[in-house]
Amino acid sequence: MRFDKLDLNLLVVLDALLTTRSVTRASERVFLSQPATSLSLRRLREYFKDELLQPIGKSFVLTPLAAELVKPVHDVLLRVQAISRAQPTFDPATSQRRFVIDSSDYVISVLLSEVIRRAASAAPRMEFDLRARSPQSRELLQGGEIELLITPQFAIVPGHPSELLFEDTFSCLVSPEYFGTTRKLTAEQYFEASHIGVEWGGGRRLTYDQQLIAVGKRARRQDVIAPSFTLVPPLLVATPRIATLPTRLAHQIAERFPLRVVECPVQIPAFAEHMQWHKYQERDPAIAWLRGLLLEVAQGLQASRATTKRGGRTSPN
Repeated sequence: MRFDKLDLNLLVVLDALLTTRSVTRASERVFLSQPATSLSLRRLREYFKDELLQPIGKSFVLTPLAAELVKPVHDVLLRVQAISRAQPTFDPATSQRRFVIDSSDYVISVLLSEVIRRAASAAPRMEFDLRARSPQSRELLQGGEIELLITPQFAIVPGHPSELLFEDTFSCLVSPEYFGTTRKLTAEQYFEASHIGVEWGGGRRLTYDQQLIAVGKRARRQDVIAPSFTLVPPLLVATPRIATLPTRLAHQIAERFPLRVVECPVQIPAFAEHMQWHKYQERDPAIAWLRGLLLEVAQGLQASRATTKRGGRTSPN
């Protein structure tokens, strides 16, 4: 199909070329041979009367025109994808959709694990690709490469819809061998002890609690840094260290390891996890179904928190 003398099939190849800046990688992305991709690039150069990709050494760079085309070309393809998925009905029981969800391992543990269990029954043919949040998460959502991003409120990507999932607080996790049956640490105990911290992703990003504590007058002494929340327990067991973790995850860990949850003496505000999706996927019925399942499970988390409070159990929540 042509529009204004442009073969619209070439837009898919153009998007791959502009994204990868490589004929080889673009051919792999669109499942074409390298000669066919090179031919498409030649036709695109003739249409736009521009080189689009200029060789510099052993790599290519975008021309000024190509750089201007990156966003509009990708937006067009995302809109076409949204149109192709706009089905009048959606049946999760027969759907073979594959969803890419970007979140922290904390969210996977306390929320997505239950979502996946329920989906195994309601949507047995559906596939889930769970990925760790990274510095590239924002770009992946904007580029339509992930269906859902689950992130704290401060990291929400502007310009795309989002919805609150659940809130949580912070608690301390300690070994009873060193802290006995104490139910609350003093500030002195907290700052004098060694800590296990979590820094994630490329460039080692600080977690939310570290960012908040860093603005205070006192600093924690972290002598062990883990790359994820779920690797903290084996590093903490039988040591005099303290780990400050989201409360729900701390309780979940304490059920599986010989560790105790105690109240944190440092005032760390509660935080909220939100889910986000691309604005062009607002009407996608499959993503709407998945969002509904996430909300259902998240509401269960909030309800269990309220029950814990009313029941009088010892809990930092």
